[in-house]
Amino acid sequence: MISNLHIKNIGIIDDISINLDQGFNVLTGETGAGKTLIIDSLSIIAGGRFSKEMIRKGQDQSFVELCLYLPNHKDSIDGNIIISREVFSNGRNLCKINGRMVTVNELKEFMQDIIDIHGQQDNQTILEPSSHIQYLDGFSRKRNRKIKK
Repeated sequence: MISNLHIKNIGIIDDISINLDQGFNVLTGETGAGKTLIIDSLSIIAGGRFSKEMIRKGQDQSFVELCLYLPNHKDSIDGNIIISREVFSNGRNLCKINGRMVTVNELKEFMQDIIDIHGQQDNQTILEPSSHIQYLDGFSRKRNRKIKK
């Protein structure tokens, strides 16, 4: 569970810290308030692509930090895992998991089972004919495994 998200110098965001409580949390606001930047920040901390144009005007770096409460995770310390990513205008990245420096690929691999971001139109891929064979193949493989057992 995400317990805290800290964002600095991304788009219109100067410096915010969002504490999330256990249960259901909702982000609301007017158009242009920065909701998408919060989701983009989650994508960045999950090892997603980052464009230096996302850095707040007049700044030379941005920073995203995430505190997770995952008491059963092998890397947790007292149930917590702290992940950070600092991106500089020259393209350099500094990623850390519990204070240990990692590459962006290691960060992405670590986060792949922790954060999964879906947009409004993600469910629309089922309507694309080019994706139908993938669904059929996936269904067929699962079905064949059950039959062989």
